[in-house]
Amino acid sequence: MNLPQFIFFDFDNTLIDSKTHTIPASALNALQRLVAKGIKIGIASGRSHFLLKETGALSLVPWSGLCLSNGQVVVKGTEDIIHHHFLPKTAVLKVIETAQELNMNLYFSTPRGDFMMKAPDDLVFEAHHFFNEPIPLPGVYVDQPIDKLLVYAPKGYDYAPYKAIEGLTTFVSVSTYADMATAGVSKLSAIHELLDDLGLDHRFSAFGDSQNDMEMLQGAEISVAMGNADPKLKAIADHVTDDVDQDGLLKALIKLGYLD
Repeated sequence: MNLPQFIFFDFDNTLIDSKTHTIPASALNALQRLVAKGIKIGIASGRSHFLLKETGALSLVPWSGLCLSNGQVVVKGTEDIIHHHFLPKTAVLKVIETAQELNMNLYFSTPRGDFMMKAPDDLVFEAHHFFNEPIPLPGVYVDQPIDKLLVYAPKGYDYAPYKAIEGLTTFVSVSTYADMATAGVSKLSAIHELLDDLGLDHRFSAFGDSQNDMEMLQGAEISVAMGNADPKLKAIADHVTDDVDQDGLLKALIKLGYLD
């Protein structure tokens, strides 16, 4: 079988176990074996470049590229930012207005640092504990370029007021928040930008677990949902493997023929 020679992995709950905040040994070994076979690997994550670097994962294996902040940031290798997209200012202002009306909190990601709209509450603490990410201090939006927005709400909330905002796409997470990205920007669009820059065709395989992986898996030649994935993602994936902490990544790579 002529397998795609580039594989993209979501990070949280696909590569990394959110309970231990580490990459399982079987997954790390699988990544090292892929690279040794000449297969290119990349990360496609909702995390920002800064927060992904903070995990230490970028130094573990030679990554060929990163598609971050749900496609807003595209990185060749691990440091060379080749595309950086920002949310429309009108949409950002509408998100702020909506959050204020509904008494909800926001997280703003900018190239010069991140900030919250107001002091964190239990929903914020739960989301950031899930990803083992720091909570920035409150700040004020003036006119900063924003490459990612998070809004926090209880699990099960439909985020309908935010989904209705023109110019944005809202990705509901498995925790107490949703990501917001520029309409038309996704992990899939970022993957295409990266592959184009590398002079490669658009054949790739993809692994994911959340709704922000939908476009990526739909655009992949071979798509794999983790056993711990959102049911909506499992429904559209070519394959469903075991949970991340049950060696799901390694098992899928063996089943697909990437590894022995």
